[in-house]
Amino acid sequence: MKIDGRKIALELEKPLKADINKLNDQGITPHLAVILVGKDKSSINYVRQKLKIGRKLKIKIRLYRYNLTLTPEVLINLVNSLNKDKKVHGIIVQRPVTIQIPSDAINNAVYPEKDVDGFHPDSCFDPPVALAVNEILRFIYKVKLSGKNKTETADYSGWLKKKKILLIGRGETAGKPIAKYFNKIGIRFTMAHSQSRNIKKLSRISDIVIPCVGKPNIVRHDMLKKSAAIIGVGLHPENDKLKPDYNQAEMEKSAGFYTPVPGGVGPVNVVMLMRNTVLAAKKTVNFDF
Repeated sequence: MKIDGRKIALELEKPLKADINKLNDQGITPHLAVILVGKDKSSINYVRQKLKIGRKLKIKIRLYRYNLTLTPEVLINLVNSLNKDKKVHGIIVQRPVTIQIPSDAINNAVYPEKDVDGFHPDSCFDPPVALAVNEILRFIYKVKLSGKNKTETADYSGWLKKKKILLIGRGETAGKPIAKYFNKIGIRFTMAHSQSRNIKKLSRISDIVIPCVGKPNIVRHDMLKKSAAIIGVGLHPENDKLKPDYNQAEMEKSAGFYTPVPGGVGPVNVVMLMRNTVLAAKKTVNFDF
C-alpha cells in the first residue's frame, strides 16, 4: 500500500489553522526564518515546500539565501541577529550547509526556544523528521486497526513497541534525530549503517524499515517481509529528480506499506516543522494550550 503523505499532512494542518487564528487574534503571526546556503537540490526542494505550506497556513517565512562565498562568521552573526529578533519565532539553517563550518557550531548557535529543527542539544522541540516518521507509523497503525484482522492492540504505543524496527543510516539530518526521538519515547530499534555487514538479514526480520542514507538501492524488494512497512527518509538525485533509497516500483509490489517520493515523508516533515513554529509562537504569549 502506498502511503499518501500529502493526505496525512492535510489532516495535521487542521488543528494548526485553529491555533494560528487564535494567535492572529492576539496580534501574533508565527514567523520562521530559513537560511539556505548553496544549491543542493534536495535542500532547494524542501525550502520550496516550506514556503508553499507557510503561505497556505499564513505563517510568515523569510528566506535568507546565500551562495558558497558566505563565511562562517557572517552565518553565525545572522543567526545571532535572528535570535534577538522578538518577531522571529523559529530559525532553521537548511542542511546540508555547504561551507566549511562545524555542524556543532550551527546547532549551538540557534537559541533552544527558536530551534524548531531540533538540532540544539537543549532544543525545546522534537526534530520534525522524527515527528513525521511517527505520524506515518500512526497512520499505518490506524489502517491495520481498521482492517478485518483486529488482533492488534488498540494502543498505538503498545503496538509500536512490539514491532521490530530497523533504522538504516546515522546521519545528522535523519537517522540520528530519529534515533534520538525513538529513545526518548521508549521505542526499541536496531541501527544499521555503512559499516554494518548484516543489513539484509536485519531487514528480512524487521516489521518496519526506515532507510535514511540518500543512496540508491539501499533496500531491495527481496530484503523485506511481505507485510513490512518501508518509510523512505533518505533522498538522492537521479535523472534530475529526487529518489528514495529503494526502487518504488519494486516496493509497490512487495512491501505491505511504502512511502513514495514525492508525496511521502516530505509533506509530513514540513507540516511538523510548521507545528513547531506555531508552538514556538504560542510560547511567547499567554496561550490556552
